[in-house]
Amino acid sequence: MAFEKFTETARSYRAKASIRSNGTVGLNGGAVNKFDLDQYDWAVLFFDKEHNLIGIKPTKNEKDEGTHKINKGKTGAWIAARRFLDYYEVGTAKTKRFDATWDDKEKMIIVQIA
Repeated sequence: MAFEKFTETARSYRAKASIRSNGTVGLNGGAVNKFDLDQYDWAVLFFDKEHNLIGIKPTKNEKDEGTHKINKGKTGAWIAARRFLDYYEVGTAKTKRFDATWDDKEKMIIVQIA
């Protein structure tokens, strides 16, 4: 047997996104680590109305059309997205959390919100 000692201390390793009541899209530490978001300062947001999906495409180029700053903290990251959420009528009355996955084809984080 080849046991591996677990010594990690992060709060969570599951990639989660939240739509917060303050109009931000939050990404927990698990998402930051899993999707290497520490390497990026910007993201472009997408919405799939048919499937209720939010797409978050990290980019290093702030000049890409529609970029939003990825703000980073000790426990995760967040994107100010009030206009995006309002435009697509994504409810923000109460903070909600969702699983976040990576789409290799589109090279973006996918959040199923319904």
